[in-house]
Amino acid sequence: MNRVTTLVVDDQPLIRYALSRLLRDSAGVEAVTEAASEPEALWQCEKSHPDMVITELSIWGEPAGTAICRFVKKHFERATVLVFAGDASPSAIAMAMNAGADSFVHKSASGGQVMSAVRSTLAGQRVCLQAGGTPPAVTEAVRYARVMTRREEEILALILYRWSNDEIAEELHLATQTVKNYVSRILQKLGFGSRRDLFRALRFRPGGNALPRLETPSHEGEPCTADRLAGYRA
Repeated sequence: MNRVTTLVVDDQPLIRYALSRLLRDSAGVEAVTEAASEPEALWQCEKSHPDMVITELSIWGEPAGTAICRFVKKHFERATVLVFAGDASPSAIAMAMNAGADSFVHKSASGGQVMSAVRSTLAGQRVCLQAGGTPPAVTEAVRYARVMTRREEEILALILYRWSNDEIAEELHLATQTVKNYVSRILQKLGFGSRRDLFRALRFRPGGNALPRLETPSHEGEPCTADRLAGYRA
């Protein structure tokens, strides 16, 4: 493995320390930087241009990991993203894949398994390890990711930012009923019966405030709503 730079993103200091120490002790990793939030992660990316970003999906109760994935893939094409998450359900894996993650590793994986996944991901391979560090039967998650349309990805991003159906309809210039139909299909594909079930599974709080509205609507040739959300600075 060529010498690489890595960014570790997690809201838990102990996780960041342990993972950073593991990477620093492994041959081939030149430098490791850390971030505890989405804004800090995006700032570190722009500052250091890491070869790999390792991030949790849920950061401080928000779906920041997906936004970080999209930002990295949009602005740093050569960088790889490994999601290192506490939730390894098929829906979580599908969300990571939809956001552009190259690999997915559950936090129960051993140090050796994590480093093997890092090396394989940097070599261009896709790795997916569920609880216990075992390769899952990921066909269900892969199927979810592959059948999610771009419009569904846009709406999913807004759902994760807790926008209402009416707000989504206004932003995307759709009828509210059309949005409801999309939301139902998205939840069905991800294996949830309601938004509340989705938030509960990902440890999000269904209350709280939505992010401020992005004023400029999408037009042909402009970034989609999901991409603009990925570039949003909290």
